[in-house]
Amino acid sequence: MTWSRREWLAAVAATLGAAFAPRAAQAFGESSDFSVGLLEYDAPAWNPRPNALYRVLRELEQTTSILTAQNETIVRPTAEALWDCPLLVVAGDRGFDPWPDADRNALALWLAAGGTLLVDGSEGRDDGEFDAAIRRELDAIVPGHAVEVVPDEHVVYRSFYLVDGAPGREQVTTDLYGVTFDDRLAVIINHNDIMGALERDGLGAWAYEVHPGGQRQRDMAMRFAVNVAMYALCLDYKADQVHVPFLLDRRRWRVD
Repeated sequence: MTWSRREWLAAVAATLGAAFAPRAAQAFGESSDFSVGLLEYDAPAWNPRPNALYRVLRELEQTTSILTAQNETIVRPTAEALWDCPLLVVAGDRGFDPWPDADRNALALWLAAGGTLLVDGSEGRDDGEFDAAIRRELDAIVPGHAVEVVPDEHVVYRSFYLVDGAPGREQVTTDLYGVTFDDRLAVIINHNDIMGALERDGLGAWAYEVHPGGQRQRDMAMRFAVNVAMYALCLDYKADQVHVPFLLDRRRWRVD
């Protein structure tokens, strides 16, 4: 019998839930539409870019064959809705208090079941209070798994588009960081404010300027967001050598 990734995730979640949680865990995405979760936590700046994920979902549906939800799903770590989201975004621009143990345990279970966490920092530095708070939480959620630079050859840079570096509203660093868990990139950390590059105001205009690359850098931020969504769904299937000639032929996707 051949299982789809959704069915496999459901089986893993159910197994881990029975072993480590008092309630059964749901499968990712009980709806057929792809949903991105936005993590709500106890801090005033948990959602600094409130319109950006809507743009990502629309771009994902328009450029791929994936049907998406109309809006992101705002979730608390212990909510059942978490299990409908194979990709979860945590954003911020400042430090925050430690999360409750129940939240940490729920996120640990979700990551173990195959979830992908995207951390989007918008504080304009890679060593600020938000980064320190995220690292503190990751130490508690996935102890023994270090935050490391994601190598240039990682499949997340080519899961749909060919993308260089870690694009966003700013270029604080050219490095992307992450945590590898069970031989996959389970946590992806970008300090360059991806969502800030994609945020629009109430009239539909871009909310923030992008430095130093302007519109091309904004385009790459969107492409990277699509890549992360594709990676969360497909993991490393494009690392297979059979895809290399196709990817090289499609280098026109890249912004020169």
